[in-house]
Amino acid sequence: MLQVPRLAQRPRSFESLCGLNPSEFTLLAEQLEPLWIRAHRTSLLREGRQRRIGAGRQFKLDVPHRLLLTLIYLRHYLPMHLLGVLFEMDAANVCRNVHALLPILEQALPAPLRARTLDSRKVTPDDAPRRRLRTLEDVLEAFPEIADIIIDGTEQPRGQPKQKKGSSPGKKAVGRPKDQKKYFSVKKGTHTLKTQVAVTPDGLVVHLSAPAGGRTHDMKVLKQSRLLPRLPRGSRVWGDRGYTGLDKLCPDHEVIVPRMRPKGGTLSPEERELNHQMSKVRITVENVVCKLKKFRVCREFYRNDTRRHGLFWGCVAGLVNLRTMSRAPQFA
Repeated sequence: MLQVPRLAQRPRSFESLCGLNPSEFTLLAEQLEPLWIRAHRTSLLREGRQRRIGAGRQFKLDVPHRLLLTLIYLRHYLPMHLLGVLFEMDAANVCRNVHALLPILEQALPAPLRARTLDSRKVTPDDAPRRRLRTLEDVLEAFPEIADIIIDGTEQPRGQPKQKKGSSPGKKAVGRPKDQKKYFSVKKGTHTLKTQVAVTPDGLVVHLSAPAGGRTHDMKVLKQSRLLPRLPRGSRVWGDRGYTGLDKLCPDHEVIVPRMRPKGGTLSPEERELNHQMSKVRITVENVVCKLKKFRVCREFYRNDTRRHGLFWGCVAGLVNLRTMSRAPQFA
């Protein structure tokens, strides 16, 4: 079985395995411990429980090893049965440990504000922040010099929606969504889930949209992500060519989007140079997306429930923010 103390003796291997160095891992485990105890206590006091507190079998893994298990899963996206071999547990038990820890892990991390749904009419109390740096307001209060937000959309492959076993094939088969095409991305040539990422020029992830079908346009995701109303008046919004026309959508903000080549024409040298300077700023969001996708749960073929997609991305974004804040001088 993998042991945290033994792995911590090899810092480079430890960081490659779970994405954090031993000191960052220890600090996160200390912050996670009281949250896990509180959540477990609430579970034991739930209505309808028949056993007394303390009865039943005890957990095999303590909080640091449960955290190590979850980080390895996020970093490498290994099958549950393989993680069971590494931690000497049943695959079902591994699955329960990971999914029980993920919501608590997101609370312990400096995770960004995350929209639970793209439907603005379905705002739930879960959207309310409960931790510093979980909202744009908290970020701007802590760092008043931040006046720029860089946005971009990224896609992750997912399976084609399939019908349930025993149902007859056809357009209206049981288990097949009404509009199957909404998940197909022409750009990627497969079915994908799209997520919009908003970062600061320092590389801090401050907002994630809810997952959308790969067919959904970036501008539509931005409209439904509830990001624009949270931006302070006069802030600058940087986007790629997919956000052309954004200035009409948010007149209270300064929109900076590269110039598009006119049909049948060419860009002037001044416009090309301007686009080049914009790319030097926008490269930050590309680098952040690259950091997010070093965690394979955000890059490889997504094989979990779609409703958990935002939770995985929120935890990974929190881990990236933790590394950014602990290693950059401006966040020290």
